[in-house]
Amino acid sequence: MAKRDRECGKFLPKMLIGLAGVLTVFPAAPALAWTQVEIDAAIATLDTPEARLCPESNGSKLELPYEIKDINGDAVDEIVVHRRASGAASCFGRAGSEISLLISDGKGGWTDAFGFPGSDLAFHPRTDSDWPDVEILGPGFCFPVWRHHEGSYGIWRTCEDGKLVYAEGLRDSAVPSGVTKAKPVSHPGSNGIGTLSPVEVIDIASLDGIPYDHNGSIMIVDGAKGVIVYDRPKSSIAGTVKRGTVLFRGKPWDMNNPDGALIDGVAHTFKKGCDATEYPVRGRYHVMYGMSQFMLEGAAPVRSKANCDITGHSMTSGNAKLKFDIAWD
Repeated sequence: MAKRDRECGKFLPKMLIGLAGVLTVFPAAPALAWTQVEIDAAIATLDTPEARLCPESNGSKLELPYEIKDINGDAVDEIVVHRRASGAASCFGRAGSEISLLISDGKGGWTDAFGFPGSDLAFHPRTDSDWPDVEILGPGFCFPVWRHHEGSYGIWRTCEDGKLVYAEGLRDSAVPSGVTKAKPVSHPGSNGIGTLSPVEVIDIASLDGIPYDHNGSIMIVDGAKGVIVYDRPKSSIAGTVKRGTVLFRGKPWDMNNPDGALIDGVAHTFKKGCDATEYPVRGRYHVMYGMSQFMLEGAAPVRSKANCDITGHSMTSGNAKLKFDIAWD
């Protein structure tokens, strides 16, 4: 009897270990699986009279094939829907279809993250979020990428001249690029006089300003961003100053303020092969007369003719008064 008990004692732990191993191989059941009734109700939000109008006007009918997919791993499925019509592909642009991504709001409703022309979606996992980036596929060779940000999807990277670039500054409501650009670092000249900094060049397309003429060069004045930037440098300085070069950067100001606005910041002068100089300037911008002309004033640096150094400052040099005249084309 004692021998049999000892044998049972040896067998029982082994049996439990084996059983535990068997139990761990079964995957957990999905937390939420949509019923067909729920899926049909979600798809019905896309089956609108407006969506059916073009296909039916062309002797076809709206088709809504779909795919169930948990794109962010939270065990709550999303629904990818293709809106198309056989024989009436032109109703949906060059892609021939529209693509929708239905996301549950957790309250019985659905949000369509996209709903615009596209042939398919490509999902790209992220390391900093459960929600993947989504590439909108279609005709051509460059496809925009949307990113989940602050609760919804927004355009993150877009196509410009056939190349994928960050949409920030180029598209309304774009998701921040996440790329931090280092600001030019100011430093004193080699002789200790004045301040220099690397020439700053920004993307003109990121600005939403008004064109002004400054000494024969066309500038973009963007008060909301607090910058004045060269758009079309005049030929005599084109070898030194390129398009997008920042002439002035300061505190943003309201260009529509009926009481006018103070412009206060730092202007630059340029010399080929050298860092830009920095000097403080101020001026007034008023919608009554500043819209047609305004001026910034400050003691401008005087450059050495032998090198990049600043030898002093002057209130009478050409750079001491920066005049801007409206330049509507």
